[in-house]
Amino acid sequence: MQQIAVLAHRVEPYTLLGPAEPSLFERLAPEANTWQKTAAVLVGILLVSLLAQVKFYLPDSPVPITAQGFGVVMLGGVLGWRLGMASAIGYYLVGMAGLPVFANSGEGWNYVIHGPTGGYLIGFILSAGLVGFLSQRGWNRGRILWPMLIGSLVIYVPALIWLSVFDFTWPAEGQMMSSGMYQYIPGDVLKLMAAAAVTGGLWKIADKKR
Repeated sequence: MQQIAVLAHRVEPYTLLGPAEPSLFERLAPEANTWQKTAAVLVGILLVSLLAQVKFYLPDSPVPITAQGFGVVMLGGVLGWRLGMASAIGYYLVGMAGLPVFANSGEGWNYVIHGPTGGYLIGFILSAGLVGFLSQRGWNRGRILWPMLIGSLVIYVPALIWLSVFDFTWPAEGQMMSSGMYQYIPGDVLKLMAAAAVTGGLWKIADKKR
């Protein structure tokens, strides 16, 4: 029993997930009230909406490369999992409701349900929540790059399922991974590195305030 206790003591410092911590937003604004938190969620929705319009297309691809990935991982990294996920869900809902917040000023039920980007949009919600959860469990400051990397990859889970279930004539047969995921990863890496740098800088500011 003594040997087990010693082993547990040695393993404990290396646990992957630490105790729950305040989000970066809560560190920067520890006395934020409900209205201020709501404003932060709305700012997150606006940020992702604007970044969706920064886009370009690869040859033969109906899904554009946008700057949204930067905004989505920032939602979780800054706002934490609750407010970050609320922003991602809000973005999805206002687009579904008819506001032109998606890429190419897309909006509405038909754009989401009958288009190849629907799964990616669902992935944004999962990504923001996961990045926020991990960042509040110790994967923050100098480690924030890793939850953002995981969050970026998570986007592709519902995206590839979506493309597999529905017939959009894209990707071509046998090109699901190469067209639906691999070609977007280089851009994702640049976006998450930029997001990690910005978030890391904000953590330095937050730590100086303590």
